[in-house]
Amino acid sequence: MESPFSAAHTANMRILLAALCASALSAGTITVAGVGYGRADVVLVTPNGGQYTAYATEIRVLKDGQSVLAYCVDLFTSIGMNTYNSVTGRPDGYQSGERAAWLFENYAGLVRSNENAAALQLALWDVVHDNGDGFQSGLIQLGTSETILRAAAETLVLNSVGQGSLNAAILYNFEIGTDRRMQSLVTGLPPQGVETPEPATMVLIGLGLAASYGFQRWRRSQT
Repeated sequence: MESPFSAAHTANMRILLAALCASALSAGTITVAGVGYGRADVVLVTPNGGQYTAYATEIRVLKDGQSVLAYCVDLFTSIGMNTYNSVTGRPDGYQSGERAAWLFENYAGLVRSNENAAALQLALWDVVHDNGDGFQSGLIQLGTSETILRAAAETLVLNSVGQGSLNAAILYNFEIGTDRRMQSLVTGLPPQGVETPEPATMVLIGLGLAASYGFQRWRRSQT
């Protein structure tokens, strides 16, 4: 029997997808084809002191027959090697999206090592989830063993203060058949012809994101 939490989560995702598609954003599909530089063993710390490891990598995406590079902007939602419904939005329609777009525009093309990619991914997460407060507080905290990575990521976060760009796109991704929200990505694809969602749409997006995050936290607490 499906729990009421699961049913509410699915309903919110359907509302979110409908709102996005109704707001003149560009819809289609993407295929997550692989990963590039990065690390699968970055040690992160939860706000209550627990530790876990996370992938912090480049993501290779096929969109409209084109292979593009992307990074995750939503640590707390998963994605896998698969094809997804995808809605392309402008960075100014996403929380701290313009700052994230600036990081992507200025550093994604300079990545030449696993540590470079992991540092950029961490900087993106910190900017989006914690407004760039560093890695010792908030939702994005690094383990004490990650001294070198912390220094590199903090440099990127500090360099992004006061910066912003529209030269990127946010890919809102959904599981085909269920409309379950998957990880959102930032990519260098210019969002041509894509409009910023109306305020009412952004309220629905916020409700959907909050519901998803709350659901994920509840599920983790049950395991």
